[in-house]
Amino acid sequence: MIAEDTSRDEILAEIGADADITSKLDGYVRLLEEWQQGMSLVGPGTMPHIWQRHILDSAQLMPFIKPETGAIMDIGSGAGFPGLVLAILYGDRLKAPLQLVESDGRKCRFLKAVITDIGINARVTQKRVEDLSSLWPATITARAVAPLNKLLQWTEKQHHPGLTCLFMKGKKAKEELTKCQNYHKINPKMRINSHASITHPDGVILRISGFKKLVQSAPHKAAASKRAPHKTALGKTVKKQRRNP
Repeated sequence: MIAEDTSRDEILAEIGADADITSKLDGYVRLLEEWQQGMSLVGPGTMPHIWQRHILDSAQLMPFIKPETGAIMDIGSGAGFPGLVLAILYGDRLKAPLQLVESDGRKCRFLKAVITDIGINARVTQKRVEDLSSLWPATITARAVAPLNKLLQWTEKQHHPGLTCLFMKGKKAKEELTKCQNYHKINPKMRINSHASITHPDGVILRISGFKKLVQSAPHKAAASKRAPHKTALGKTVKKQRRNP
């Protein structure tokens, strides 16, 4: 485990940050310190150790994510951990802007300010995750958002066979896994692997895969069931005429 008092420079070396990433992470930390004075974005006691407790804690998800496989969605983003850190680290390698889902308007304003000020490949959606339509992300991340059974329930519309969920949990992880037994019965192919955190002795990363689609079929399949209207060169929609036999 990497100690809480590990320096900024040591953590930047640990994650292999180049000059551009270092500049963006420094800018992010600066904005967080400024906004933290007016609103509670993270626990005040964690600010002296922000590089270990928040930056490195978020960055440790990187070995479990392949950004080229599809979109990444971070739910309950709050102050932007792990979502903004991952967006900074991946940069142009992301297939699409990393989606930060947050329902709190004040936190959304902070996230948008960081994205605009620093220039991060991410976008903010001010909604509860359960209110989103099915977007078929390749990866969903969450940190300190809700118990595991709630996370699985709230993200059901996003479940599909190619999805991987990375949920960062604390000392109650085993208890939360026990409460998910009924969920596992209706999704028997679901696999949950637990990986030790490198930043906290009680922390784990739950890597969940093997989902089946629980709510609706894939967008391309749904679209195939309906005949798309034909549009003229001027954009007017007309009905296709049946050919006589």
